[in-house]
Amino acid sequence: MKLAAPLYLLRHGETAWNTERRMQGSRNSDLTDRGRAQALAMGRALAAELAREEQPTLFLRSPLGRTVETSLIVGRELGLDPSHWRNDARLVELSYGDWEGSSWAEIEKHTPNALADWKADPETYCPPRGESHADLRRRAAAVLADIAASNKRTVVIGHGVSSAVMRGLNLGLDARAMFVLEKPQDAFFRLTDGAEEKIPA
Repeated sequence: MKLAAPLYLLRHGETAWNTERRMQGSRNSDLTDRGRAQALAMGRALAAELAREEQPTLFLRSPLGRTVETSLIVGRELGLDPSHWRNDARLVELSYGDWEGSSWAEIEKHTPNALADWKADPETYCPPRGESHADLRRRAAAVLADIAASNKRTVVIGHGVSSAVMRGLNLGLDARAMFVLEKPQDAFFRLTDGAEEKIPA
């Protein structure tokens, strides 16, 4: 798998649950005012990037509400018809199973040392009735392979962990290194084969 054309990878803007440090996963929480402002800024920065060169572009997003809302704000800055966005369920966030909707403090109450255990084994650790990073990596790799095969410049709006795994795969990182990658909501990444550039919004 080689990215022949750039891949722009954005995370959704801040949500209410982000501010409360609640696990979202496959559940949704709406963008905050700050999150909408972040999406607007990313849209403007992305518009400047894409304007450097005219070329066919694919626009993909996770179908979860917070990414859809972000995509519509970003799309307005690009002058993009909303119908150009394609939902791809493989881009959804890591499923946290029974942890979804809970804060880290609440999780630690009923599952002591959960975060420490997860950090110690990010490859196979799995929240109750959730997904492991290995599970997520399989679907992220499938998306990357499809994007690479398209040979088209691509914009993806996804999530913190799922996007970090896609970046890690492109960089050739192991699970531990992927686990600690930054997950900004006020910047995005331009991925080329085996490399990335952080673009502030």
